[in-house]
Formats: sequence, structure tokens, C-alpha cells
Amino acid sequence: MTTIKQVALVAAGILCSSLAPTGVLSAGAETVSNEAAYKAATDTDPHLPLTTFQEKMRAQKIQAATSGAASPIAKGDSASRVISGAAIATTSTPTSASLAQDQNPQKTSYWCGPASVNEALGQTGNWYTQEQLASELKTTTAGTAWSGGGTSPTGFPVPDVMNRHQSRNYYVPNVVSSTPSDSDVNYYKSALTYNIATVRAPIIGNAWTTKYSEFWLVGHPHNATIQHWFDIYGYRISSGTTYTKYEDSVHGASSIDWHDSVPAYSELPSHQIAHIVGGRGYVW
Repeated sequence: MTTIKQVALVAAGILCSSLAPTGVLSAGAETVSNEAAYKAATDTDPHLPLTTFQEKMRAQKIQAATSGAASPIAKGDSASRVISGAAIATTSTPTSASLAQDQNPQKTSYWCGPASVNEALGQTGNWYTQEQLASELKTTTAGTAWSGGGTSPTGFPVPDVMNRHQSRNYYVPNVVSSTPSDSDVNYYKSALTYNIATVRAPIIGNAWTTKYSEFWLVGHPHNATIQHWFDIYGYRISSGTTYTKYEDSVHGASSIDWHDSVPAYSELPSHQIAHIVGGRGYVW
């Protein structure tokens, strides 16, 4: 059952992207004092397992990203594009790299998924309308699911659609714990620098922030539950800290009443991004 308060937040664009949790803002859930416990108590995502092929590709991508060298892929393997840039990978990571900025305001309060995929595909040289992508992603008024939602072939809408429309990178979902570990943070940093600098392909994050969170995307309310897809297009490393550059489709989206507070382009320390996507993850 959806509460009256949840309906109000959906109308305001608060639950603007991922599969909206039914009853997530019930009075009982609001009494939870710990973010991880709150997410565990309100999570309705089916958490589909990766397919065998996705597991294989994820392992190869992680090996390439963390070692600076390509993993062997059998000749003729349909996923050879996965690490097409790995041949030029080295153990020296550039201190900064970025793809083209192409922020595009989401056309409805719940189309951050289509908008983010539109931006990401544009950064690989492929352009599709938010309307077409919303249809392919099976986006509803509840948003675009992390997993489930009726897409094929894997049941993960965003990587399925990304892989359908570009051949630069084979996208896989990477789940991040609600309480990200040092390994979660380090894997994200490796995925970020590898995708941007070596493969030249963006990452798409799926934020899940609540009033219990420690970190939020720039300009997002701190007193509400928000699930939001966003395009990650760059990074820089300074004094040992890796920063993530991202664009936010809320900027300029008149259907969301707090859009004026959200910049088109922002930068946050990467460990904060890893926490912001905790409980969902990123597609890389």
C-alpha cells in the first residue's frame, strides 16, 4: 500500500528514478535510526543475480581495471568489446580524464533513468530520445528499476539498454553494500578511472539517499528518500584523493520543485559517491 506521504513525494519528484519502494515512507520505517537498517527494511528491489555471462565479464573487467592490463578474452568472443581499450592500459593512471559534458534535463519527475542513459549513450556517440529510452527501460511513474522491470536479456534495464545501443563497452551492474567497505570504495575508484581514461565510456550511478545518509548528491534534499540515476563522465586525482565528476538531469527539470538547487555538473570525492550509491550500485 502506498502512503499519502509517499504519493506527495513522488509528485514532487523525490522518488525520481529507481523502482519506487511501496510503502517506503511508512511511519514504522521512519523510526529506523540507521541508514543500512532503514534500507534493509524498505528495499523492494528483487536483487536479481547476474547472469553467467555478466559474472564472467565483470570478473574480466575488474581484473583489467585493478591490474592495469587486459584480461585474455577468447578470439571471437562476443564480449571482446568489453575491454577494447585495455590494450593501451598501463599501471600509471592519468591524474584526470573526462568525457564530453552533455547534461540533459529529465522530461518528467521520474525520467532520470532515460535522461542518464541518453547522456551516457551520447558520450559514446549514440543519440536516442528520452521517450524511446523510457520505453526500452520499462520506466514507469515509479522510475527505472535497478533490477527487474521486465527488460531482457538480463533483467537489469540500464546495462541491457546501454549494451543494445553502443559497442564501445559491455556494461555490467556492480552492487554496492548499504554500508560500503573499503573494498567497495576501491573497486569503484578503479572502475571509474578505468572506464573514463582507458575505455572512454561513462559510468551510470544509482543513488539511494535518505534522511539518515552521511552524503548526498549536490543540491539534493537531505530530509527525504531519493533514488536517482546519474551520469558519471570524469574524474581527477589531487593530493591522493580521487574526485568523481558527474552530471545531474534534475538541473533544468521543471517538474521537480527543487531543480534550481541542483547544478548541471558537479564533483564529489569518490568515497562519497560510493556511499551515495550504497544499497544499489553503478553500471560500468
